[in-house]
Amino acid sequence: MKKIVLLPSVIAVMLTVFTSCSKDPYSPPQPQPEETAQEKYNKHFRAYIGNKDVASNQDWGFGLASKATTRAEEEDTTHVVMAQKWNAEFDLPFMSTVQDYFPEGKKSKVEDWTSFDFLEKATFHNVRLIYTKTDAADEIGIYYYNPETGSPATAKKIKLIDNVQNGVADYYQYNWYTDIENWEKPSPNSGYSIWTGGAKRIRTKPFTVYMNGNYRFGYYVTNHTTGKTYYTDQNLNENGASGAALLGVENVGGVKQTYVVALDDDGKDGFELMLAVAKMGRGGLYPDPGKMAPTPKPQGVRIIAEDLNVRDLNSDGIDDTDFDFNDIVLDVTIDNGKAKCVLQAAGATLKIRINGDDNLEVHKMFGVDQKVMVNTDAEKHGLNGKTLPAVPFELNGTFRSAADIKIEVFRQNGWIELFAPVGQAACKIAVPTDFEWPYERQSLKQKYPDFPRYAVNNDIEKWWENQNK
Repeated sequence: MKKIVLLPSVIAVMLTVFTSCSKDPYSPPQPQPEETAQEKYNKHFRAYIGNKDVASNQDWGFGLASKATTRAEEEDTTHVVMAQKWNAEFDLPFMSTVQDYFPEGKKSKVEDWTSFDFLEKATFHNVRLIYTKTDAADEIGIYYYNPETGSPATAKKIKLIDNVQNGVADYYQYNWYTDIENWEKPSPNSGYSIWTGGAKRIRTKPFTVYMNGNYRFGYYVTNHTTGKTYYTDQNLNENGASGAALLGVENVGGVKQTYVVALDDDGKDGFELMLAVAKMGRGGLYPDPGKMAPTPKPQGVRIIAEDLNVRDLNSDGIDDTDFDFNDIVLDVTIDNGKAKCVLQAAGATLKIRINGDDNLEVHKMFGVDQKVMVNTDAEKHGLNGKTLPAVPFELNGTFRSAADIKIEVFRQNGWIELFAPVGQAACKIAVPTDFEWPYERQSLKQKYPDFPRYAVNNDIEKWWENQNK
C-alpha cells in the first residue's frame, strides 16, 4: 500500500483554493458615511475664495487671532503673597510728611493725583497698610488688567484684606521708641493719634503682588457697611466721585521710592485708609496721572452669517449665490457682560436661533413664516420676501465679545452652531454696524471683490470699503 505524503506547501495551496472557492464572488462596496453639512460647507468655501487656504491668522473680524507683536496671549500670572514676618519700618519724618498732605477728616492737599492707576514695569511690587481711621467693615483689594485686551471696566480683582477692622494689628504696629523692640497694637480708629501721641516708628507686614510686566492696576475699598466700592480710578466710582489720592514720597527719613495711596470708604472729606506702595524689581512701577479719560463707550459689530445651505459644485467649481451672508444679520454691542442686540435681517429659509433659545428663532422674531426672507430684497428678485422693522432685544449673561453669541441652524435633524474658527472657513463674519449686507442671492465677493483676498492673505483690514454698487 502506497503512502501519500502531502508536503506543507501543497496543503497551503489546497487550503487557499478551497477558501477562495467558498467566498462569495461578489463583495458589494461598503456605504460611505454621509458628508456633514459643515464638511460640505468648508469644501465649498475653499472653492469660493479661489481654491486656496484661509490665512492662518484670519479671525473674521472677531479679534480672536493671536498677535505675535503683542503680549495679549500671555498667561495671567498675577498673585499675592503676604509676608509672615515684620520686615519694613516707617519713621516719624515720613508720617509727618503724609499727615501734612492728608489732614485727618479734611480735604486732601493733593490736587492733581485724585484719579489714577499704576503701570507695572517690573514683575512685582510691595504694598503695606500704614493707616486706618474708620468703624466700617472694609475690604481692601487690588484690581488689574492687561491693557492690550482689557480696561478698568473689565479688570480682575484680588482681595488683600477682608474686614480690616478685625485685624489691624496683623498688618501694622507702632513703637514709642527708636531703639527698643516694644511694639503696640493699633485700633481701627487710631489714625494719626499714634503719631501725635509720641510714636517714633511703625512696622508692617507687606503684601507682595506678582504681576505680568506692563499690566495696569489700582486699589479699591469695599465698605461692607454701606455696600459701596471706591476705586483709585474715579471713572469706576458712582457718579465719578473721587475715592483716592496719591502722594510720592522719596528720601524722607528711611523711605525711598514709595507712593502713599490714600483711600476713601464713605465719600466724605478725609481718607480712612492708607497704603504704602513700594517700587520693587527692575523697571519699577509708575502711576498714570489724575484726570484719566472715561472708559470708552462699547463699540458694536454686525454679524453676517451663512446657514450651511450650499448646493453641489457645478462645472464652474461653485455656485456663488450660496454665499450672500445674509441668512442672519445681527448687530451686537457688549456692555458689562450683557449683549444688546438688533436683528436686522433673516435671508434664510431654514430655522436659525440665537443663544440656544427657541423663542429667539429669527423668523419667529420677525413674525413671519419660515419660508419668508426678511430685509434682503428677496421680493424684488421674484422670491418670497418682506421688508420689516429691525427687532431690538437683550441677552443676559457674561459675554466677553460678539464671538460668544451662539447662532445655530437646524439641519440634518439637529441644531448646528455656526462658527468662525481662526484660520478656517467662516460661517459668520464680524463687520462694522454700517456694513451693507448683500441682497438675496447676491454673492458677497460680487458686492465686495476684496473679500477673497481678505480671506486668503488677511492683508486688508477694511475689505468692505471697496464695494460694487
